[in-house]
Amino acid sequence: MAVSNGLQILHDLHLKLQAVQDDLEKGPRLIKAKENVLAKKQAELDLAKAKHTDQRKLADQKNLQLKTNEAKLADLNTKLNMASTNREFDILKGQIAADKMANSVLEDEILDCMEQVDLLKGKIIEAEKVVADAKDGIGKMTEQVAAAQAGLKERAEKLRLAVAEAEVVIPKDFMATYRRLVGAHGADSLAVVENNVCTSCNVSLSPQQGMELRGGRFIFCISCGKLIYAAMA
Repeated sequence: MAVSNGLQILHDLHLKLQAVQDDLEKGPRLIKAKENVLAKKQAELDLAKAKHTDQRKLADQKNLQLKTNEAKLADLNTKLNMASTNREFDILKGQIAADKMANSVLEDEILDCMEQVDLLKGKIIEAEKVVADAKDGIGKMTEQVAAAQAGLKERAEKLRLAVAEAEVVIPKDFMATYRRLVGAHGADSLAVVENNVCTSCNVSLSPQQGMELRGGRFIFCISCGKLIYAAMA
């Protein structure tokens, strides 16, 4: 059972290498996910700032309009005091009343704008804190990942060397097929056979395959194509 023993060792090394490679990829993936969240929160902050600016501009425009209207009212009041006929007086009186009503509406709109400005300012402060916290979190995670990467890379390199050494069990005639399997499936290129069943596809081996496997032959599962070996006691 030297072949099965050698393949089991090789499979175990592949699994360990894959686990380390997964850990190497996990850190940057988590950082990327946090960066995506940060980008979303930054966009929300930028939108809140843009709305705040627009609302301030609108409030300023309405204030300017109110001042213009008040100047117009002052002019109308001057003309009212100088009215020479009842008809002129009544016309001016009506204009003044209408303009005062318009100014009242404008004042309410200005108050509403300023309330929105204050509300948006509060949202900006909250959003800025969220963005700052997100950046801080990314910074800390980046440091943690960087600290772990060196050790993981070193372990991965050692495991690659161990895998290369363990691959001596693969006959030269089967090496090309083995390489293709590893390139496509990684550690899942190999599968153990338990109770005459391939654990990769859960298909029972034929009597002929079972005999070849027990005889120490180097074979691939006829169902899933994985390199199979007998479970060791």
